[in-house]
Amino acid sequence: MLERRSLGLVLAGLSLAGCATSAVPNASSPQALAGAPPPALRLTALQGGTFLLQTAQLGATKAQRPELQRFSEFEASEQQGIMQAMALAGHSVAPPPLPPEKAAMLQQLQAAGPGDFDRLFIAAQTQGHQEALPVYTAIAQSTASPAADRSIALLAADRIREHIAILEFFASMPAQQPEPAPTGRSRRRAG
Repeated sequence: MLERRSLGLVLAGLSLAGCATSAVPNASSPQALAGAPPPALRLTALQGGTFLLQTAQLGATKAQRPELQRFSEFEASEQQGIMQAMALAGHSVAPPPLPPEKAAMLQQLQAAGPGDFDRLFIAAQTQGHQEALPVYTAIAQSTASPAADRSIALLAADRIREHIAILEFFASMPAQQPEPAPTGRSRRRAG
């Protein structure tokens, strides 16, 4: 049974989504992560969350498709929520530096033009969420992790699955074609 003082932490965990990076090597499945110590799992989640937050902040301003802008706003809010939840649990939430491969992906997004940004953004967010799922599943299943971490991770895993489905849907939609610029010519009316 949840204690009342944990309720705020659990509710903040509803907005959890992050991605795995280098804090726990070979973080590709919950089984591979099973023996990782809770602080390493938390760091992995925080590194991924930092990447998703920064890419979402870019998406909110650079995405051409309105649904990606909206998704970006939600994602940024969720990442801020997880940092608040971790702070409530007494954990350090200073954003860690991004691993080199994530820093390169972020730079690629920053440099992308309007024609490429949406596609690269969807790919980065999808990869981040796919990497996050085994990390949060491992945290949720780890009896060594504090109850607050397990509660957040349990809620996060379903949210991450939802985000993967949404991102896959966005990827399946045709890219928006820019409207042609006016030519200055007027059309003749049939009369």
